[in-house]
Amino acid sequence: MPHRTGDGSAAPPSVAAGDVTAQLDRILASPEFRHSERLCRFLAFVVTQHLAGNITSLKQSVVAVEVFDREPSYDSSSDSVVRVEARRLREKLGQYYDGAGKNDPLVITLPKGSYAPQINPRGEPPVVPPTILGEAIAARKPQRAWVTGLAVAGAVLAGAFLMSWWGGSRQGQAPAPIRRLTSDAGLTFQPVLSNDGKLMAFSSDRSGDGNLDIWVQQIPGGTPVRITDNPADDVEPAFSPDGTSIAYRADGAENGVFVVPALGGAKTLLAKAGYRPRFSPDGSRVVYWTGDRLFRMGKIFVVPAHGGAPVPFQADFAYAGYPLWSPDGLHIAFVGSRGSAIREESNTDEWDWWVAPVDGGPAVAMLAREVFDKQGLQAPETGRSHRRVGPEYWSPSGNIVFSARRERQTNIWQVPVSRRWQVNGTVEPLTFGAGRADHPSMAADGSMVFSVLTYKCDVWRLALGSNGVTQARSAERVTTGDGNYVRPTVSQDGKRIAFLSNRSGNNDVWVKELETGREHPLTASPEDETAPTLAPDGSRVAFSKAPAQDSILLASFEGGPVTSLCTDCGEPRAWLPDGKALLFQRLLPKGGSVIGMVDLSGHAEHVLQSAESALFSPSVSRDSKWIAVTVRTPPDDDRIAIVPLRRNALVKPSDWIWITHHEGKVNKPRWSPDGGVLYFVSDWDGFVCIWACRLDPATKRPVGQPEPVLHFHSGQNSLDDVYGLDLTVASGHLFFNAGARSGNIWLAASRK
Repeated sequence: MPHRTGDGSAAPPSVAAGDVTAQLDRILASPEFRHSERLCRFLAFVVTQHLAGNITSLKQSVVAVEVFDREPSYDSSSDSVVRVEARRLREKLGQYYDGAGKNDPLVITLPKGSYAPQINPRGEPPVVPPTILGEAIAARKPQRAWVTGLAVAGAVLAGAFLMSWWGGSRQGQAPAPIRRLTSDAGLTFQPVLSNDGKLMAFSSDRSGDGNLDIWVQQIPGGTPVRITDNPADDVEPAFSPDGTSIAYRADGAENGVFVVPALGGAKTLLAKAGYRPRFSPDGSRVVYWTGDRLFRMGKIFVVPAHGGAPVPFQADFAYAGYPLWSPDGLHIAFVGSRGSAIREESNTDEWDWWVAPVDGGPAVAMLAREVFDKQGLQAPETGRSHRRVGPEYWSPSGNIVFSARRERQTNIWQVPVSRRWQVNGTVEPLTFGAGRADHPSMAADGSMVFSVLTYKCDVWRLALGSNGVTQARSAERVTTGDGNYVRPTVSQDGKRIAFLSNRSGNNDVWVKELETGREHPLTASPEDETAPTLAPDGSRVAFSKAPAQDSILLASFEGGPVTSLCTDCGEPRAWLPDGKALLFQRLLPKGGSVIGMVDLSGHAEHVLQSAESALFSPSVSRDSKWIAVTVRTPPDDDRIAIVPLRRNALVKPSDWIWITHHEGKVNKPRWSPDGGVLYFVSDWDGFVCIWACRLDPATKRPVGQPEPVLHFHSGQNSLDDVYGLDLTVASGHLFFNAGARSGNIWLAASRK
């Protein structure tokens, strides 16, 4: 039974901490909670404080600051968010225990008049706490001062996550204390600790300039100092073993791996076009990788830490990325695949973690993917990792720490590695809770910092100028509610829209009437749907199912039965303007990429084909005479081409019209209704933005230079990380999906 402390509050129950965290995990993953980030954060916070013995701190002002991101000056008389959400939390807990949790061994409740949870074995009556009104009045003044001090110092106990620190919860220990190190309104993430744990470097847009820079602060409560000022983004910092230098990735025009003194100073270019640099344990070398983050191609290189020629590592892999040094510095683990990509915009299914000697020798598969599949673990949903789990830290004890998602919850995990380089044993969660825990980094004493991120993606509508290109300043949100909304596709009159949404737990096809706001799902299957494509008149939607994506299905906009159009053609991409056929994209089993066309009878034919390049994301001009398509040639040649649409005949590459040239990433070419403008996304200015190119009405050759339509020069609001990005143009508007990211950094103390 729970007992009372000296001040009369309920002390943590005698139930083992591991049992409590397991119960919390079940609740957060349930249908009642997994779509409500607010309630998940609320419940995780109060349970965390309960286990840590901090029940007397569970006051309305503390919950407002730590859970709902209110200012320390929060006034409950004018803002009732805590009371309202507490009522919702009690209702949801009741629904959970009336349904999915009716047989759970533990019951977690939030008594009325209190923010301290009750945790009891099923069948055991809860202890009813005394009213907190008198306590709140007595503690109000010192409590507010305490909250203010913690917010300024960055030393607030974590509310979003529970920690099971090195198996402590399984031994019945309370979770290790967690401290919030940053309280920024924007995006502060990717923390890394120096070996001695005294310094932390991270990437943040806290300067207010709109871009991400590298910052350094002392642990636990120093003032952050900016040490880079690239106009584009500086990300992925890593300390040298002695803590005197930081390697990082610079985006934009600088585009490379740089090294800078840890306390500021002149930067030095180490390598062009590299990602995620990591110093070797002896500090003599830096490993990094190049390529793209969608698992089509990638190469790893090792370069001397003070400059020199990069040396390829395991060059025979078609894809190799996310390298990580072994603790002794003699081996490198990485995410890799020997085979090439099997989808135009996707990845190879042959990936795994691999490990190989730094100075040469065969690579050994670590069999991590098999373990992750059995555990239901996937990478955080983001365009940068594209659903592949990457290793983040390799401890001297032989555990690899990483971030992974199970259902809707993303946490930090660890897994042991055997002497034969096999991932084996139990995959252990180090964090429990709502939101997304990512980017773990550890010091020599075992303390860990990590990011807690939130992400929301919606569909937006941008009014275009009379010339179709005028740069606009703002866009209007089209979708609202829980979950993310991606892959928008709009009818020609701009009145109907289809998209993917995970608001029900996985990606389903949804449709919406833009004039009335009425929306409903077309699918409700346990599998993810992909590639929705709305017919020009808005009457039906074509789509595929993951993971195969080779069959095209059709559904009426109003709902009803789903029918199969073809079972072995490809992924649907664009309807022809008359609605009688649509284009699909596919990689052929024996190599080569095609754009095909299938009519409503199911008859399919190929209209474009390439043996060397991936062809994807096609769109058709309103007069049905032209196709715009992205052409990607390994290793990093991205271009957009316009090709005549010819039935019953493949178009020769000599007839392709090149709209862009080898100048960075380009994608998603989309036609204006009159065929005089082609819209697309590109990172030409160092950020992924929306651009437009004028076309000659007759020849479709480019006229003048491309012009920016809408900039996304903010790490917080970026198209670079958007999963399921798409554009569509209709009725004087450009529709697209874009995400907003925010995040802060937390510190978990060592148990040593």
